Amino acid sequence: MPKRPNNETSKSIESNALTIRSTKVSSALELLNKRDRELRSEFLVEGAHAVEEVIKSHLAKAIFVTKEFSRTNNALLSKAASERISIFETEPLAIEKLSETLSPQGIVAVADYVATNLEKQDLVEANFVVVLSNVRDPGNAGAIIRVADAAGADLVIFAGTCVDPHNGKVVRASAGSMFNVKVRQADDVAETLTDLVSTNHSVFITDGKSETQWKDVDLKKPLAWVLGNEAWGVSDLDAPVGERVSIPIYGRAESLNVATAAALCLYETAKSRAGN
Repeated sequence: MPKRPNNETSKSIESNALTIRSTKVSSALELLNKRDRELRSEFLVEGAHAVEEVIKSHLAKAIFVTKEFSRTNNALLSKAASERISIFETEPLAIEKLSETLSPQGIVAVADYVATNLEKQDLVEANFVVVLSNVRDPGNAGAIIRVADAAGADLVIFAGTCVDPHNGKVVRASAGSMFNVKVRQADDVAETLTDLVSTNHSVFITDGKSETQWKDVDLKKPLAWVLGNEAWGVSDLDAPVGERVSIPIYGRAESLNVATAAALCLYETAKSRAGN
């Protein structure tokens, strides 16, 4: 039998299910729009695992759940209640409107922004950096955050005209990792790379045409991997500094998807640093 919420959790959940017409739900729905996210510095997080991670990060401000979800997820909601996060029972239709997946799990959180503006101190404190240069695809961007977390990177920078890090698809593709690794935004790619050089980072730009491969460079020193736009890579204008490095391709493929390239580069770095 599923566990029912304990008394503390039950008291923290509004007893009357909110509809899509309620002020609280209407306010949360606004966060599906990028402009409103930016104005409020808040975004939506859906799914049990991602919401669990945002609770751990202390960024959650409110949680909307269906009655069914609250009946079967006592531990998660108890944790939210202990963190004094507002929990609202919501009609399934409201959760469907708040979610961007076809089969929502029944829980959506409102959270404060994760990706704030890049500061010089962020670079000083980071040893292993990932720079997204004008990466537009949200699925790729979220996957890169996830692999950066898995490979032990310290910092992921969305530089230039990247997709919004708080876009719903980015958040889902990161699978909760955006709450585990520091994510920052920077307006200018060239300035970001120049700042990385000034903080003694080796800057490696992924480029399939380069004759230099990752076996030819030192991956143990402080470094930044720069991953370019899906269509045109990293232009010379965006990368006035740094060394272009290729991933060896043994078959006939012309190139690699940017998220796949990220996984290979970041894991090769992690492997090198582990001494394997």
